[in-house]
Amino acid sequence: MMIMADVPRRKASRLLRCNEKTLASILSYWVNQAVEALDLSDVTKLAIDETSRKRGHDYVTVTIDAMKRRVFDVQDGRKKEAVTAMRKKLERHGGKASNITAVTSDMSKSYVPGVWENFPDAEQIIDKFHVKKVLTDALDKVRKQEQKETNNKKDLFLNRHFLMMPQSRMNSEQLTTLAALSKAYPKTGRVFRVVQALDLFYASKDDKEAAKQFKQLYSWMRRSRLTPMKDAAETLMNHEREILHYFHERLTNAVCEGINSMIQAAKRKARGYNTFEGFAAMIYLVAGKLELPVPDPF
Repeated sequence: MMIMADVPRRKASRLLRCNEKTLASILSYWVNQAVEALDLSDVTKLAIDETSRKRGHDYVTVTIDAMKRRVFDVQDGRKKEAVTAMRKKLERHGGKASNITAVTSDMSKSYVPGVWENFPDAEQIIDKFHVKKVLTDALDKVRKQEQKETNNKKDLFLNRHFLMMPQSRMNSEQLTTLAALSKAYPKTGRVFRVVQALDLFYASKDDKEAAKQFKQLYSWMRRSRLTPMKDAAETLMNHEREILHYFHERLTNAVCEGINSMIQAAKRKARGYNTFEGFAAMIYLVAGKLELPVPDPF
């Protein structure tokens, strides 16, 4: 069965001397059997993320047992109803919504209210990598604006990826380049320093220190006189509670990123999936750590 996770679908079909449609049906049957047998009674922490069945669209919602680092639910779409359906599945398999102590996700307008509604006792955490993306997106907008205002457009354009690098990882040559860019393009340099300040925020030793750092960061962003940064500040303020919850559990969506890489690799090998059912079966196969009840043919 695992051959379908390791080789392209067409090649697996040739090796097993079975047409692709029949092979997909066999895969779905046995994977679904294993999923139905899942025991979720010990699940306490969740990580929710989205991934696409096709390039840029046809999204699915993936929920991971953050402690066992395995996918236990895949839902079509990325609406609030996907979280509700996941909670119902959790309860069908022995889990309890009241046992969930923490849930991490992005700032989705569907996931955030869905988690509050279905897991009211859990601490909802906005993943810190998504928080940083809010700031780096603002940095990129300011960089583009300042690029349009200058005669030397090449400098900022060629260094756009460099500006996304944490300053703590830069060598002496890179730091010299950064200083020159910040002097030549003060708006971009100012926002870059704000982005770096986020790392200090996440280095806070506890939630009290973090709350103080958050207020300072928000104030700095609001006083930047740069619209993208002020907009980013409001986005963070709207999710202050969920962002600060990180300092209680230190839970992130890092496990989701690793699993998403596995999913995308499987998708490339198969050259995409035409149905949600087929895509979901492959996700469970490569990332569900299933005990497949495949009978011995001999």
